[in-house]
Amino acid sequence: MIGRPILLTLALLVLGGCGEDPAPEPAAKPSAIFDGLPLSGNLATALAAGFGNCLDGTEGLRCRKDGVMLMGVGPLSAAIDLDVATKAGEPRFDRVTLWHARDQSAVLALSPLLAKAGWQSCLTPDAERFWNPPSPLRIAIDTNYWGSRRLIVSAPPPNPSPYC
Repeated sequence: MIGRPILLTLALLVLGGCGEDPAPEPAAKPSAIFDGLPLSGNLATALAAGFGNCLDGTEGLRCRKDGVMLMGVGPLSAAIDLDVATKAGEPRFDRVTLWHARDQSAVLALSPLLAKAGWQSCLTPDAERFWNPPSPLRIAIDTNYWGSRRLIVSAPPPNPSPYC
């Protein structure tokens, strides 16, 4: 027969493991990197790239990085948006959003630099879009004048429909 002190000790050992958070997932390898910014990954990927100041929102977690230079333009603010946790594991991000808090035209300086580097472009009602085959990278610069003008860089999976 097992004595009460031993049973109590065993119960505390079993209960001691309850409620612990699982070990965090290691940084996921980004599908692509543009000018030093990872375009996909998990929270560990974002933190390793210098993103921080993470705030929980209704759609997920947003982590920011200030002082970012993109193709020599900046300093800009950048953010990654981690989606709500999926059944497959930890939340993921699939793009980087950049902007300048006070200068709407700051990200527009990238347009001629991308054209000079061989990127093709087109205008849509909401954005100037850039692509550079065979690269999977996609860049969109807001064309609206309300709020902060954003630049979004992504590396989406291949899609048969045209980007523009």
